[in-house]
This record gives sequence, structure tokens and C-alpha cells, in this order.
Amino acid sequence: MEYLNCQVSELESKGGFYTAKEISAQPELWMETFFKLLNEKEKVSHFVGEFLKKDHPEVILTGAGTSAFIGDVLVGPLKKKWGVSCRAISTTDIITHPGNYFIRSRPTLLISFARSGDSPESVATVKLAREYCEDLYELNVTCNKSGELARQTGDINSYVFLLPEGTNDRSLAMTSSFSSMLLAGLLIINIMEIGQMGPLMEKLQRFGNFILNECLSGLKQIAEMDFQRMVFLGSGPLLGVAHESQLKVQELSDGNVIGVYDSFLGFRHGPKALVNNATVVVYLLSNNAYARLYELDLIRSMNMAGEKTVAIGNGYDQDEFHFDFSIRFPGGTEDFPEDFLPVFYVLPAQIIGFYKSLKLGLSPDSPSKSFAITRVVQGVKIYSPDFNCK
Repeated sequence: MEYLNCQVSELESKGGFYTAKEISAQPELWMETFFKLLNEKEKVSHFVGEFLKKDHPEVILTGAGTSAFIGDVLVGPLKKKWGVSCRAISTTDIITHPGNYFIRSRPTLLISFARSGDSPESVATVKLAREYCEDLYELNVTCNKSGELARQTGDINSYVFLLPEGTNDRSLAMTSSFSSMLLAGLLIINIMEIGQMGPLMEKLQRFGNFILNECLSGLKQIAEMDFQRMVFLGSGPLLGVAHESQLKVQELSDGNVIGVYDSFLGFRHGPKALVNNATVVVYLLSNNAYARLYELDLIRSMNMAGEKTVAIGNGYDQDEFHFDFSIRFPGGTEDFPEDFLPVFYVLPAQIIGFYKSLKLGLSPDSPSKSFAITRVVQGVKIYSPDFNCK
């Protein structure tokens, strides 16, 4: 048996078994997540519906690190679908300045994303929300049935969606947990239509399997190039994936590769200066034709510093653009909802990070030689704010 074209015996000896297995399992786990939510449709739709009956409701999407980037992806789709105010705020921001984010008189739905559900910031954020909000609804989306967030059930204004057991990654870097929680968020946003989303899920799974079955050799070649920086650019919901992608490569390379992310338009305003011949630039191309006009204009302005380039997505003229490696999806993605692209667009960065980790002689399951980063964050002390100062 092998994962990511590596034999299990090799993966076990190099400390990469769990990372490779968890990356490879994602398309199957997406379907498991879909069917689990489909079975909980009535409960979830009732919970969401009761909240949306409130006057001037607000949604806060939160999490720490990788889990926070899920909110960055979902904030736009949720605003569009539910027509309510929505903000994506990391727990690491909330716990130091809770008064900046919670509005006491406004009905608030706090949607928390967490792989373990045990990080100090995640637990503290829920407690702070209860102190600061008079009318609070809590939706915890987590992968760990034994975690603190998963155990917070029973209140009429709370709901826990527990993902399939296989999404609770054992490796340091979040891979299947990120994409599956992201998918769960998208399905919850569209919970009333979930019964008609079988064909979409099948296509989503096919796109993921295409990357895993047809693109590994090219992604490995990119990972084995000599580079020190990796830039990911995305627009709209893909900006959040760009953020997660740069972190994934940086984590799995133990900081030997510095990751950077930005929007296509934002990259012009200063960050473009960091590109040199030791940089790989990854373009996460939207299937939104309007957004892609700006994206292709930015690409035309590049190729000035000898950088290496990767493109993910369709919708460009191959005679005009020549990338070091590209992933173009069979049949195209024009009829695929833009909001769901991020679920599989994150796979290439995970795979590049995995191969780069092996290239550097690291153990992908635990790449941090100094233990500067750990699977569940350590050393965070939570302090009690003076609530008289709210």
C-alpha cells in the first residue's frame, strides 16, 4: 500500500505516514461529512432558522490558526446566502480585546471551528461570548468527540456538529480537518438545499481525486526545486485558501520556506517586491470570469525576477501563459460554485509541503525540530478580564 506515491514502509520510517494518509483520505472524508450533515439536516436547519428569526442578527466565524482561515473563506458566502452581518475574527484576536468584537445587545451566532476543540483560545472565546452577549447562539464545528467544544451540548441555543472520526488528524499540520470543516461550513450555509447537492459533491470528489491521482509527480517536482519563498495569491473565497496554503508549506518545511499570501490586486501594492529567483508563486485562479480579468492582468505583469510559477485552475490561454506547472481540471470548473473551489484548491499546498518536508530530511508528521509548534498549542495562559470595564 502507498500514499502520495510513497510506500507505507518508507512513510513510517521517515515519520510521514499520518500526513500522507490524511491528505489522501480527503475526497472520501468529504463525502462522509456530506452524508453526516444530510442526516442532521432537520436539526441544523431548525437551529439556524431560529437564530435568523432574530432582529439584526450577526454571525462571528472564529477559530485559531488554520481553523481561523475557514472563517476567512466562509464570510463572503455566508453574507450572500443568509443576508446578515458576518465577520471572521480569530480567537487569538478575540481573547485579548473581546469588547472590540462582541455587541451586547445584538443577537450573535458564534460559529467555532476547531480540530481538537481543546485549544485554550477556542474554549476561552466561547466563555467570553457568554459574558459579553445577551442573546448568544453557539455552533461548534469540530473533529474531536472528546474535545471541550464537542462536550458543550444540551443548551437550546447551542449545536455541535461533530465531523467523521477520520477528520481528526493525528499529524501536526491540519489537512483533512481543514478541508472537511470548511466543507461542513459551506454545507451548513446551504443547509436547506443540501438534499439536492449530491451531484455537486460527486464533482467535488472527482476534482480532489484528480489532484491526488494525476498531479503528484508535478507537485513533487515543484517541491524539490531550490526555493526559499512561496507566495500564494487568491481572490474572494480563495484568499483564505491562499492564507492556509502559505502556512501549510511553512509549517511542513519547519520555516525553511517562508510563506506569503495576498490577493491578486493587493500583491501589486508593495508585496510584489519580495519576488526573486528563489521564489515560487502559486496562482489560485477563480472560475469567476470577472475576477479572473484582474488575476490574469497581474500574471502578465510578473515574470520579471526569474520566479517559478504554478497555476491552479482553468480559464486562461495556454499559448499566452507558460507556467512551470499547472493544474487544469478536466471538463473545466465554469459550472461549479465558486464558493466550493477552496475545498480542493488547498490540496496542492498540502502535497507540496509534504514533499518539501521529506526533501529537507524532516518528518512531515512532526516537522518542527525545536517543537516551536505543536499539534495542540501549548503555553497559552488565559486571564480573566475585568468585566466591570466592559
